[in-house]
Amino acid sequence: MAAMAADPCEIEFDVWLGGKLRDLNTDEGVFGSYIKGILNGDDSNDEKAEALQDIISEITESDIAEICKEILDHWQKTESSQRTKDSTEEIDVENKLVKLLESQTLQTVQQRQYTEEERRVREAILAQYSQIQVQEEAEFLDEEDDHDAGLEKNTNFSSIQQAEKERREQARLDSHKKKEKDKEDREKQKQQQAEKKEKRKTQKSERRR
Repeated sequence: MAAMAADPCEIEFDVWLGGKLRDLNTDEGVFGSYIKGILNGDDSNDEKAEALQDIISEITESDIAEICKEILDHWQKTESSQRTKDSTEEIDVENKLVKLLESQTLQTVQQRQYTEEERRVREAILAQYSQIQVQEEAEFLDEEDDHDAGLEKNTNFSSIQQAEKERREQARLDSHKKKEKDKEDREKQKQQQAEKKEKRKTQKSERRR
């Protein structure tokens, strides 16, 4: 199955978030993925804000609440833009379908010869209409599923939630390890500087003798 094209609204948010994290002097790859996981979750805005504060506190100690609010506000604008775009596209498809059906009704018995462009548009519209029908049938069948099918769906959902939780925890551990390593490196550097300073003092004392 071919990969779906990335949504322009979400791409714009990813670019903005990457720049924000770079401004905070942190790893946008690790923390960006973790933050997107929080925002894409089914939690309430309050729960998302709390989760964001936990991760932002790993990055900086100042303006944590303001940064979290800025991220949430930007994400909500992205979702709003996407919903508007989807609604507009859906209406456009329906209008094209109505016009196509009207055109077919007015056709004479003689088979109409479509141009290559008309055939391409017609096939694309019918394909989208077929997808809508398939989705509606699938939703109806989901409502008719027995208890076992419902249990399997719940199990899959729980597995996805568990995997997301483990990924978040791993990102938190990676961040903590990085901070500890940076701290160790700074301590080693201080120790080496102290040793060099002591060595210079010893050498000066020996020369004076």
